[in-house]
Amino acid sequence: MPLHSLVDLVNDWGEVPRVIGGTADRPYPSVDSLRERDPEFWADFPGTDEATLIETANLIHPVFAAESGMQCAQRLNDLVALSQLQPALSSRDWSVREVWHSARPDRALLASATLALIEQLRDEPDASRLGTCACDTCVDAYVDMSPGGRRAYCSVTCQNRARARTYRANRKASTSGAD
Repeated sequence: MPLHSLVDLVNDWGEVPRVIGGTADRPYPSVDSLRERDPEFWADFPGTDEATLIETANLIHPVFAAESGMQCAQRLNDLVALSQLQPALSSRDWSVREVWHSARPDRALLASATLALIEQLRDEPDASRLGTCACDTCVDAYVDMSPGGRRAYCSVTCQNRARARTYRANRKASTSGAD
């Protein structure tokens, strides 16, 4: 699963991001909208329904919200167990590569999402680069790809909202103290 699709899935279908973001009363995006954003990936999941998307998003979100590398690893281990994922080796001619199999076809989407995060951590083992937005009204997931690794917000919009709130609070405090 491409990381951008995983982040979209968690943010658009996860119950926690929807509640904190104030969108829980709105309808979920259409399943077709996911297919339109990344048709090549979603072609492998033609029968995916709303319940599976919600469940997968809800199970994956806590990985992004982990408070330590140990907690992130444990949550991923739990998802590997839940998906019944097992590594194996495959070959084509002399080329040998790692593959994973799931004994749970009903958890194929969860398995794919879990493997996307495992692959991300294999390439960039710093689990703090998986995060949730620091804005008060948002817990959307993100993957920090910045060179400095200091991202704290899911988007520039949330970052600007948080800065504006801080500015207004500081300004109010300074004018209240001047009286």
